[in-house]
Amino acid sequence: MVRLVLASPIAVATRGEREIDIEFEGTLGGLFDAIAERYGKEFRQRIFDGEGGLKRFVNVYVDGEDARYLKGLETPVTRDATVDLLPAIAGG
Repeated sequence: MVRLVLASPIAVATRGEREIDIEFEGTLGGLFDAIAERYGKEFRQRIFDGEGGLKRFVNVYVDGEDARYLKGLETPVTRDATVDLLPAIAGG
């Protein structure tokens, strides 16, 4: 099972569920498609920009590795992976 862990601002799109276990193996983009099928377009709107890429202020980690530095939405997601979806935090 893949475990998707969501921060509260993103979890509003999953009816408040912050940890989702799903039977899945494929790419990160495929995982997000499967989650969007389950929860609807609001999930997709929370994480994707108008061009279908990840929003700039959404960070995605696959087993602790930043997906932006891996293969982005083409990053492989194995059956036992943990995917974290977090909003970027800025300070100053």
